[in-house]
Amino acid sequence: MAPTGNSRFTMRLRLEPAGPANAADLWRVHDDDGVWPWYGDEKPSLDQVAEWARLMGESWRFHGVHKWIAYDRGSGELVGRGGVSRTPVDDDWGQVYPYLPAQPWVRVAHRIHRPFTAHANWLEIGWALRREFWGHGYASEIGRAGLAFAFNVLGAQAVVSCTTRHNLRSRAVMKRIGMRYAGEVRSRGMVEGVDREQDDAPFALCVLLRSDWDPAGTVAGR
Repeated sequence: MAPTGNSRFTMRLRLEPAGPANAADLWRVHDDDGVWPWYGDEKPSLDQVAEWARLMGESWRFHGVHKWIAYDRGSGELVGRGGVSRTPVDDDWGQVYPYLPAQPWVRVAHRIHRPFTAHANWLEIGWALRREFWGHGYASEIGRAGLAFAFNVLGAQAVVSCTTRHNLRSRAVMKRIGMRYAGEVRSRGMVEGVDREQDDAPFALCVLLRSDWDPAGTVAGR
């Protein structure tokens, strides 16, 4: 990847930091019928997504990272969003502690507590693509770019990823980019066979430590 200002490039994608300037494109991703059912009971409004974009922009400003909006390098067409972001220091993300090394860095908070208090040394990675772009390797491309940004640029000690237990496509991407299944955590989300969000949904958790990361996109030693 080659940086150009705040933009980053992969082989096929231009990655732009998510923020108020591209709120409409973030909404187009989450309005997609292949995306929104994984995140809630109904499509989010443009105003709701604009608030998400504002917070993402704040995280880029104060924490130096959040998700990207992904565009096709050739056509400029909107592909999706993804990348890494810092995780809040709260009970929900505290469930991840047992799956990380028993080291002091796991619980250390980022020095800037705006727009929220976040973990300093490990991040979450994820992706969401408009349905027409599924099955072409774009999620893996975004995922590998996110890992490189986390480990090479931010100096992270670990990256984690969570998805609802039955989201097999996303779990396959996690495995493809070298992440290791660690176990399950519980949070509010979608449950297979249930129409509405549940408070105690099972999420599959994958972890990749800095020491296990291979820039080629596979786990060291495999």
